[in-house]
Amino acid sequence: MSDQIPLLLVDDETALLEELCDFLSWNGVRVTTAGDGQEALTKLAADQAITVVLTDIRMPLMTGLSLTSQIMQARTDADAVEVVLMTGHGNVDNAAQAVRAGAFDYLRKPMALAETLTVVRRAHAKAVGRRATQAAREAELARLRADFAALQARTSASGPQLDLSRESPPEVARILSHELRTPLIPLMALPDLLGEGENLPPGLLNECLQDVQTAGKRLTEIADDLIELLAAPPAPKTPMPAVAAQKVLENLLADYAPAFAHAGVKLTLGPVASGSVRTDLATLTRALGRLLGNALAACRAKGGHVELAAVAQDGGGMAIEVRDSSHGMNEAELTRAQLPFQQVDMSLTRSSGGLGLGLPLASRAARRLGGKLVIQSIPGEGTVAGIVLPGEGGNPLQKA
Repeated sequence: MSDQIPLLLVDDETALLEELCDFLSWNGVRVTTAGDGQEALTKLAADQAITVVLTDIRMPLMTGLSLTSQIMQARTDADAVEVVLMTGHGNVDNAAQAVRAGAFDYLRKPMALAETLTVVRRAHAKAVGRRATQAAREAELARLRADFAALQARTSASGPQLDLSRESPPEVARILSHELRTPLIPLMALPDLLGEGENLPPGLLNECLQDVQTAGKRLTEIADDLIELLAAPPAPKTPMPAVAAQKVLENLLADYAPAFAHAGVKLTLGPVASGSVRTDLATLTRALGRLLGNALAACRAKGGHVELAAVAQDGGGMAIEVRDSSHGMNEAELTRAQLPFQQVDMSLTRSSGGLGLGLPLASRAARRLGGKLVIQSIPGEGTVAGIVLPGEGGNPLQKA
């Protein structure tokens, strides 16, 4: 039967071996028997489906404790086996040794057959669970490797068009190299560890997989930014639909509030002028998301406050603004921040990473939408970055 529990029964007492074998077989267990530890290792190696080993502690040539240790060292979660020890001379020291050896449970002879079956079923369930969890981890790792390979292909496809060595200062090349290589560390380290047979604790392995997933997302973001910078911008939809400013800001607040809360930065909705603008919502949302990312990075070190607002402009138009309480920038710093691959702090030890493409790409998106990016920053007070958009039919502000 396919749902039988595959078990290896190890004991040098023939009578007990036969009694347990008959009882367990009658109750849905596929039993393989061995008379000593060495025979048990041979049969276990030949049948990877075995999930439970039920073994006596006191046997000639190899004790049950030694057998348990060898099994635990040879098996990983991918082919997990749980060991249940039996002894007719049980004491506290034997129990402690069983725990140290990695045994699942410890039974004292004479055992009640029903209790033995219960323990075997529990041990089988644990082994199957470990195998399933590891299979899921390996599937996720395979997916991440495939995503990384696709990312490498995308990056290499766009890379030859960008010659930083001739068109940008040397420090820009170092920053770009740093931003690309940093996420690669966990992506490259975990496969190496698994390939070398490291049996990582489940908690640590889950943390490593989360780091790999975060690194994969970061590399995808970098590739997307580079491709957007290098690719010809798509033509905007004509005519673009009217979108209420309130809706734009409420959507942004819902999307970004969790990340801001996690970073300890307050994100709120400020004053919103009544009305709507003609725009492509997806393009505008991406551009404003870049402004929010810059504001979050600027406020993260000391905490702070970021506010979303929509302000009607004199003479028509509406500015969708991101206002932050950061330390602000002087005129020279503001000019530098708006150049591709430039940041106010260009050192490799700067507190916030990134390629410095947020403002240039936001500015390009604003122009594509028929508007412009406007930034005001005062040292010690903060920064207001806004995308000023026209309204319907050349009338920048469309009343709701």
